[in-house]
Amino acid sequence: MNQLIACEAKLTVREPVGLAFSLVLPLVIILAFGLSASASEPDEELGGVIALDTLLPSIGLALSFGMVAIFMLPGFMTDYRARGILRRLSTTPVHPAKLLAAQVIVQGAIALISVPLVLGLAVALGMSFPEQPLMVVVVVLLGGAALFAVGTLVSAVAPDAKIGYVYSAMFFFPSLFFAGVWLPKEQMPDWLSTIGDFTPLGAFRESLENAFTGTSQDPLMLLTLAVTAVAAGTVAARVFRWE
Repeated sequence: MNQLIACEAKLTVREPVGLAFSLVLPLVIILAFGLSASASEPDEELGGVIALDTLLPSIGLALSFGMVAIFMLPGFMTDYRARGILRRLSTTPVHPAKLLAAQVIVQGAIALISVPLVLGLAVALGMSFPEQPLMVVVVVLLGGAALFAVGTLVSAVAPDAKIGYVYSAMFFFPSLFFAGVWLPKEQMPDWLSTIGDFTPLGAFRESLENAFTGTSQDPLMLLTLAVTAVAAGTVAARVFRWE
């Protein structure tokens, strides 16, 4: 298993575009907006919160985890299916399930690497240290589980990489809107903001923001992440095909 993980890690590193979008793009966004003086001051349009303490780091982590889980993981697995690699592995001691597990481990490690990078840059720009660091860990793990379960579901139903990217985009880009990336949730109508709270990416970002500021967590948003992880993971396990 260790050799398989090492092999998948090498293949992943050879895809610099995916790594750049997943790890570098969120940092660029934080740097671009975080250098503004207004990012360190209470913003009335954001409900009086400081963007550098709340919105920017939570958006950075949501982007990183979302792109890795919903684009990179399905991209590799659907490509393997289309090329017949999974079918051939099913006749060897290296069962395809081990390949899926190795991919989840590798991509999950990449997503976790984004946490110190994003928070480190934000703190360097003036972000206050998270009020609830342990809750940040809990939300990262729970939200990561939910998003990777969705990515596994895309991997299960897409016959090849091209269609997989279409499915990923259909889920990811609307999720960015509901999570408040395109338009701050404070500027949305209440009913639209509420919908966003119960989408996986929206619940992930909002729960992170609450942990950063020490605000009480909304149990329903945490439940949304847990239910998504279990439901999407269960469906993916039932419909996943190796060829």
